[in-house]
Amino acid sequence: MLNRNTGAISQASISSTAPDSPFVADSTPFFDRCEDSLMSLHLGGRMGLLDLFNWSVTDTWKRTWKFITYARPEQSEGSDTAGYLADPCADPNSFEFGTASITYEDFARYGRMGPTRDIFKAEKYCDTDPRYRLDGSPITSEVEWDLRFIMDVLRMDLFKDLITGDMSTSGQMDGLQSIINTGYDSSMLDSMVFDWGGNDTNGSGGSAITMNSVALNSTPDLIDLLLAIYRRFLQRMSWSPQLASQPMNERSFVLVAPTTLCREILNKFTCWSVCAGGQYSEVNLNTYEARVFRKGLNGGIFNAGKIELDGMTIHLMPYDWETMHDNTQGDIYFMTLNVGASRLWEGEHLSAQAAMAKMSAQGHSEFFSTDGGRILGLTDNTNLCVETKAWIRPRLLCRAPWLQARIMNVEVDSVLDPISPNPADVGNTSFGGYPLTSFGGDTATTG
Repeated sequence: MLNRNTGAISQASISSTAPDSPFVADSTPFFDRCEDSLMSLHLGGRMGLLDLFNWSVTDTWKRTWKFITYARPEQSEGSDTAGYLADPCADPNSFEFGTASITYEDFARYGRMGPTRDIFKAEKYCDTDPRYRLDGSPITSEVEWDLRFIMDVLRMDLFKDLITGDMSTSGQMDGLQSIINTGYDSSMLDSMVFDWGGNDTNGSGGSAITMNSVALNSTPDLIDLLLAIYRRFLQRMSWSPQLASQPMNERSFVLVAPTTLCREILNKFTCWSVCAGGQYSEVNLNTYEARVFRKGLNGGIFNAGKIELDGMTIHLMPYDWETMHDNTQGDIYFMTLNVGASRLWEGEHLSAQAAMAKMSAQGHSEFFSTDGGRILGLTDNTNLCVETKAWIRPRLLCRAPWLQARIMNVEVDSVLDPISPNPADVGNTSFGGYPLTSFGGDTATTG
C-alpha cells in the first residue's frame, strides 16, 4: 500500500503544459526536440522507450519512498487478537504495521570521447568536402563532427543499459531488469517476474513456468497470463483507497517487447480471441475472420499493434535493444506507467548547465552544455592537439515496482531471424539491421 504522506507522486514535477500522456509529444522527452543545439539536429525525433519516463533535471542525490506494506491486529502467539470487546471497561487490543522503503542514491555516469585532433591545419580536404546536418546546413567543425559520433554511441550506451543496467556496477543506471525485479525491502514491493522457460505463446515446448522462482499452479498460454497480470495490477491498486479512486485509461499501461515478439503477441491474441479451440494454428489464423481481426490489431500509439484485456486497450511498443537473448527467445515487460495523474516512472539527470557554470566561474571556459542541459561537453587541448569529450549523468526511478511485470524467455517463432539495431551485436551483413550472431564484416575505424 502506498504511503501517500511519503510516497506520493509530486504533481509539481509535472509540467502544466505537458499532455497527460507519456505516449504523445511531451515537454520532457529524453532529448529536447525544441533545442537548436548541435546534437538535437543529429539525433532528431523520439528516443523510443527512453521518452516514456518524464525526464527532468534535479540536484538531489538521494531519493527515498517509504511504504506501509501491511496493517493488522496486534498478534498474540501468532494469531490476531480480538477486535470485539465483551467488557465495557477493558482496554482494546492494539495493532501492528510493516514498513519498507525504496531508495535511489547517486547517478549513473556515461561518457565518450573523440580522437585527438590537430587544430593547426587546413580546415577542408577539398572545396566539395563539407558534410551536412539533417537540416541541410554544413558541418564546418571537427568538434561538431566528433560530437555527433560521441552522442550516437552515448545514445547506444543508454539504450542498452535501459534494459540491462545495474547501479551495483559503478557508473551504470538501473535498467528495467534491475527495477522490475524481486529482492526489495518487502515482498509486497516486488514485481512479478516470470520465467516462461522457453515455451511458445501457447505455453508449450519448454520447461515449467515460474513466477518469482515458484512454479505456477497451471500452464497458461501467454494471453491468459497477460490477462492475469493485468487483473493482479487492478487488484493491488484496489487495496489502496488513494489509487483505487484514480481513473485508468489505455495510456496507463504498455507492453514492451522485441519487434518479432510483438508480432507473435498479436498473432496469439487473434487466435485466443477468434480461432476455433482458442489454440494457435496456421489454418485457423488464415481464415477470413481471423485475418480481418488480426488486421484490426495493427496501428496503435507506437505503430506496433494493440490488444484488449478486460476492455482495456494495451498498446505494444517494440524495443530491440537487449530484449532478445538469441534468435529464438525474448522478454516482455508489462509496465504500469501511471495511475490517473500519478506517474510511477521518472527519469532524472544532473544539470550539465550547472556544472558548466561552476567550471566557468573557475576560469574554465572550455566546458559547454548541450541538449537542454543533459550533456556536459569539454574541448580539452594540449598544445596544438584537442580532444572532444561528453558526459551525461542520468538515473531511472520507479515508485511502484509492484505494479510492473517481466516475462522472460518467450519462444519466438518467426519466418526471418530477429535482427538488432545494436552494431555490437555483430556485423552488418544483413539488410536493415544486425544479425544476432557474431561480429564480422566491416573494417572498424576509431575517430
